[in-house]
Amino acid sequence: MKEIDPLRFLKAVYMDAKLPLSVRMRAAIELLPFTHPKLAVVAQVTENDIATLLDRRIKRMEQMKVIEAQPTNGEKVDARLPELSPNLGDGRDQAAAV
Repeated sequence: MKEIDPLRFLKAVYMDAKLPLSVRMRAAIELLPFTHPKLAVVAQVTENDIATLLDRRIKRMEQMKVIEAQPTNGEKVDARLPELSPNLGDGRDQAAAV
């Protein structure tokens, strides 16, 4: 008798239409992991991954010096930004008011 490997044997079983469907299905189920590999999630962690880069940037930000602006002539200066005008200059503000 000629020897046959298990994968070919199971394939022959599920391809044989003379066998009961339950036997053919069982052979197909057993063969499935060897013919169609499972998809898996793979993570590659390197020194340039997002978490490491974020940690480096946070550490660098913590080490930065805050520049305290002081006027040189001794006068008090309001360093706040001016408020934005509601007038956009293109007529949209007038249409909204009507």
